[in-house]
Amino acid sequence: MNCPIPDEIMKIVVSYLRKSGQTVVISEGSFVLVKGTPNVIVIEQACSDSAVSLTEDGSIQVCGTRIMPEMDIVKIRRRVEDHLRKSASKQDIIRIAACLGIKLK
Repeated sequence: MNCPIPDEIMKIVVSYLRKSGQTVVISEGSFVLVKGTPNVIVIEQACSDSAVSLTEDGSIQVCGTRIMPEMDIVKIRRRVEDHLRKSASKQDIIRIAACLGIKLK
């Protein structure tokens, strides 16, 4: 099960592409970076097709280019734990476990 790319990550990708003067396009059936203005619709398609992904070290990979966003992982972990303890439904917990590849039984 693939979890969707969070909106914050999309914002980081679009901001990076704007600053670098690049965009993602489909060329010969695959996504590539070229000079231009970012098109959010194509970037969302690239996310769906895994051309934009999160790596294990927390960086974002965009068509083979790595972006190192500044994120406070400890703070994010605490927010996730608080949410799970305080307000996550059973359905939320099962979906998160499935996204993480945790066995349910």
